Amino acid sequence: MTVRSEAGRPGAVRSEGAYSRTVHSGWHLVAFLSELTTEVTPLAIGPRRLVAVRDGDDVRLFDANCPHRGAHLGYGGTLDGNCLVCPFHGKRIALGDEGKRWSVAEHQVLRAGEAVFARLTDTARDDRGFEKVIKEIAVSHPLVEAVVLPVAAPSGLIIENAFDTDHFTALHKVEAVEGMDIVPTENGELAIEGTFPMRNSPWKSDLARAEAKWRAMRNGETRLEYVPRFYARAFSPGLVVTEFGPPGQVHVLVTGATPTPDGCVARVAVGVSPGRESDLRMLIVGSERALAEDLTVWEHLDPHAPVRYDARDEPVIAFREFCAGFEEVN
Repeated sequence: MTVRSEAGRPGAVRSEGAYSRTVHSGWHLVAFLSELTTEVTPLAIGPRRLVAVRDGDDVRLFDANCPHRGAHLGYGGTLDGNCLVCPFHGKRIALGDEGKRWSVAEHQVLRAGEAVFARLTDTARDDRGFEKVIKEIAVSHPLVEAVVLPVAAPSGLIIENAFDTDHFTALHKVEAVEGMDIVPTENGELAIEGTFPMRNSPWKSDLARAEAKWRAMRNGETRLEYVPRFYARAFSPGLVVTEFGPPGQVHVLVTGATPTPDGCVARVAVGVSPGRESDLRMLIVGSERALAEDLTVWEHLDPHAPVRYDARDEPVIAFREFCAGFEEVN
């Protein structure tokens, strides 16, 4: 809940409950293929017990509780056709076939490169355009695993980072962040856009050439051609897709934070612009370093402390209001 002053500016607000630890509707980055090394793998989204069934690169996701006595089908369950054989009593549990006496529900899964996404509801409103976007990314920027990091903090706090302008400079030492305004979107996702020049940018040499050309031509447009654009879109309280780079050389970072009983698991997938595959290692190392810098703050932040927003926090407030539009899932 956001409390505003009479003048309409952000006012005092308590952050308690701003990001609940319950499971929300919408998409989650639930795993990388490297985490699904067998046919049957136990997974979870918060307290929701799930089981992934893998056939090559095809991944399906189901509720994990055996409908007979509640055994977890992901621990000792074996695949037999379109059934899981329960390890407790040997009953054959149909996968997604609700017409059978013993069956478990199936959940929608999307794969993009090495990243596996899922959602526990099929409400069209909670897609927010993500399915279309991630399918396009899967073709143009195949995603690879960069980071898997358990975090003792609510998932929303991790995704909020994309909308927290000042932390980029104070914590990550990014120079001259500009713009970073909330911008309109087509499908109800929340987007922020700005410019994001970095000292160790993958496009540093390109920018240097553009600067030299600009000095010779005194053409401001040429100078700005290689300044990296930052465009981040949150599709749920636990998932943000960031496009980063100058025109024609954009890289993609997908950050997911999947709830756990003790906090969340933060995952980052990266996809490089075609022709710039040499940037991949730099993006992975940069993602590892950024999350390591964030971790100390996340895990020592007091979620019950009184806070007071100012005008620079408007994108953060917008993200918190965006999160409030998603339903809790039992």
